[in-house]
Amino acid sequence: MNSITKNLKQEILSLDSIEGRLEHLRNKYKGKKAVIVATGPTLANHIEDLNLLYDRDDIVLLSIKQGYDYTKGQTDFHIVNTYNFDKYKGYDYEHMDTIIFYGLSKSYVPQQMEKLAIKPHPCDIWVPVVNPPYISYEECIHMGNYDKMLLLQNTSEPQSWWGTSILWEQAIPMALLLGCKDITTIGWDSTTGEHVFKHNDVSFKVDSGKGVNEQRVADVLKYSHHLYDFLEKENITMRIISEKNQFDPRIPRISNIKEI
Repeated sequence: MNSITKNLKQEILSLDSIEGRLEHLRNKYKGKKAVIVATGPTLANHIEDLNLLYDRDDIVLLSIKQGYDYTKGQTDFHIVNTYNFDKYKGYDYEHMDTIIFYGLSKSYVPQQMEKLAIKPHPCDIWVPVVNPPYISYEECIHMGNYDKMLLLQNTSEPQSWWGTSILWEQAIPMALLLGCKDITTIGWDSTTGEHVFKHNDVSFKVDSGKGVNEQRVADVLKYSHHLYDFLEKENITMRIISEKNQFDPRIPRISNIKEI
């Protein structure tokens, strides 16, 4: 965990509003490298090397959903929504210094709030994710609208924008709000159409290769060149550690965590 995260967590908890908490996070990790741990199958190939990140103060670690199970208390930001989520068990937090960031679909906020209240589940910051019917499918991020990842920086009206996947909705937007211009993803394999992970001794397999999700995967690939264009325009360095990711090949691939 980065040396500033524990104190930063206490500082944002002293603020009453989400707007204030997000604004307080702005550029707090400027110049540091964001590493995003996703839940694709290839994460399994790199678990043993995750510990190489833990003592580096130039790193801010963002773990997506069940990615936390592998990084535990070293996680600076836990990126979460209520999908593929055990409302009774939730996440087994090693300690509460990690900053927990939820995205709740705008069309289902009350229902998702009820879900979070069952345990209850800790939540330090949440924002509505603008989704259909408020926007059309063509307006979602993965159809090439990657500028929408900057919406989180408008902290006077906190919100995010729907797109396949949570990487676009929350993880990268948070990294950019924190001031990180260097981003590496580990286990981001969403374009293969399948996620496999284990959480609280329960195995989940989410097949994204059928029906409407098959079209989404095809669209993610078709419009992936827009991500490269966005990164270049915003002067963001991005690297992908994944043996299966099929995104625009102009985005650099590295083979292991030692290269970060």
